[in-house]
Amino acid sequence: MAQEKDERSGTAMRKVGGSGEGAAKVTAPAPGGPASKESATGSAELTMPLHGERSERYLVGIRMPPPTQAFVPPHRSMDDIVAYLKRQEGVEVVGRIKLGRARPFAAEVGSDEEVVVAKIPELKAQRLRAIAPADLIIERDGSLRSADYLPVPARNVAVAALLPLRPVAREVSIRVVGAHDKPLARALVLIDGGGIPAQGFTDENGQARLTYFGGPIETLQTLFVRPAIDHWDRVMHAPQLRTGINTVRMRPLAESRSTLPHARLSTWNQRLMGLEPGGGRRTANGVKIGLIDSGCDNSHPLLRHITHGKDFTGGAETSWTEDSASQGTHSAGIISAMDVEPGSIGCAPDAELYICKVLPQGRVSDLLAALDECIAREVDVIHIGVVTDGYSELARQKLQEARHKGIATVVAAGNSGGAVSFPAMVSEVMAVAAVGKATEFPADSSHALNVAAQLMGHEEVFMARFSATGPQIAVCAPGVAVVSTAPGAGFAAVDGTCAAAAHVAGFAAVVLAQHPLFNEETAPLGRSELRVRALFDLIRASAVAYYPDPRRAGSGVPNLARVPWALDVASGMAMAARSELMTPSVFWPAYARVADQHFPPPWLTTQGAAVSFY
Repeated sequence: MAQEKDERSGTAMRKVGGSGEGAAKVTAPAPGGPASKESATGSAELTMPLHGERSERYLVGIRMPPPTQAFVPPHRSMDDIVAYLKRQEGVEVVGRIKLGRARPFAAEVGSDEEVVVAKIPELKAQRLRAIAPADLIIERDGSLRSADYLPVPARNVAVAALLPLRPVAREVSIRVVGAHDKPLARALVLIDGGGIPAQGFTDENGQARLTYFGGPIETLQTLFVRPAIDHWDRVMHAPQLRTGINTVRMRPLAESRSTLPHARLSTWNQRLMGLEPGGGRRTANGVKIGLIDSGCDNSHPLLRHITHGKDFTGGAETSWTEDSASQGTHSAGIISAMDVEPGSIGCAPDAELYICKVLPQGRVSDLLAALDECIAREVDVIHIGVVTDGYSELARQKLQEARHKGIATVVAAGNSGGAVSFPAMVSEVMAVAAVGKATEFPADSSHALNVAAQLMGHEEVFMARFSATGPQIAVCAPGVAVVSTAPGAGFAAVDGTCAAAAHVAGFAAVVLAQHPLFNEETAPLGRSELRVRALFDLIRASAVAYYPDPRRAGSGVPNLARVPWALDVASGMAMAARSELMTPSVFWPAYARVADQHFPPPWLTTQGAAVSFY
């Protein structure tokens, strides 16, 4: 599993104005000429590469048949491919990723999968693809990005329409305070006056000084403030700002009727899925979950039980515990946060989490290595909270391998409001969309921007307007104003399909731990593709259709009380399937007909809470 990575920092470039000494000059090189050169004064002279000459990172790997088919490795070796690439002008081999794939019926013992990472000019990569043999994949090593959602809509404004900027720079000072006028540090502050927005963070005194080029301060249209932890964010339209210090008071999360998780009250998201702590015996003991995201701050009091992880972006041994994006820590809390007192607030409190950090600066190659690590560790569920533009055949091969080995992969559908992102778009995974509940956040928070009248469903549950749509959506789950753990021992209310997918990953872990079909003594499924198909079918069968459009909501929101448990029938059918008296095509229709008559099991009866069925 060793992995050689290149430096991620990139080359810093400066543009210095004026014509004096030390000024950088931007020029276009002659064909075949150097990309940059040193000036007489020693400063770097920036150049603009011709079309097709810009080098990009590419992955080179072997195209595999489906995991169920026999595989005979090609006669060529990756050493030969690396040697060929090194002979090509303008090609730089960055590293080689050794993956631990053990193919069935492989002709050679040492035929582990390997992927080469190289920097190749775009035109040369196209030519290499054209002449490459059919079993060779050459694809971009695309950048990964967080599946989070920026609540303040960004506008695509042509730079030419904004130039020249007003020559006078104006400064706005914003002071952010919480309860009892306590200054809030590290709060994001954004102002927008119709030109280029300005943003910054508050200091230890809760103050941020923002510089913008625009009209008078009275013309500013939007002020947005998002505290780092423990407070709701706030959107103010047409704010009455002045030239001095402007104080903005933020509302603590604890003022909400849903309140903070550590207040030991079930939140709306858990109630919606039948996962509230007071609902009965709910455990995922023995289930392992791989969380592929931005890391996890396990110094949080509710996450100290998470002790295993790895940084795939080239960090130190313990850098997986650093989470600058906050998304991984938030998802970890949704899945398995433990209360400081007896009890829990996560969906799957006893599940074992393995953290795979691939953000920031991660690429598809890091996703490949993280998936391979999860397969090697034989996790039961993989949660993927990152997306990438385009499509990766190599990553899909890894997802196929994971499913073939009985690992269920749950993926955030994406927050573009458009088509489902990769990897959620492929059939091997369960793509999850996001829903919210209209009464669970302040009206002046950014969460309110996600509500649209045409997306409102039953019981004030609505489809989030940012959530991706398409036929790939399997289910939906809470993904608006979801309160969970945040770096710095606090809590944050977050929007996004990543939060929704984390709920379903935890839900899947509970079903795996509790359902008789997955019992080690009686289960016929073992660690196979049939196990994943059974789990996904059970999750979809439990879903409540609050919103009628399957392209947005899939089957609906999973509810633990609606899972077809069939405690007595499932055991008998499981033994029959194990003895191969039933084929899967016969087994599942028969199971589905009987299962609906035997739910929920006694321990799932809610305590005074009504369960809606559609």
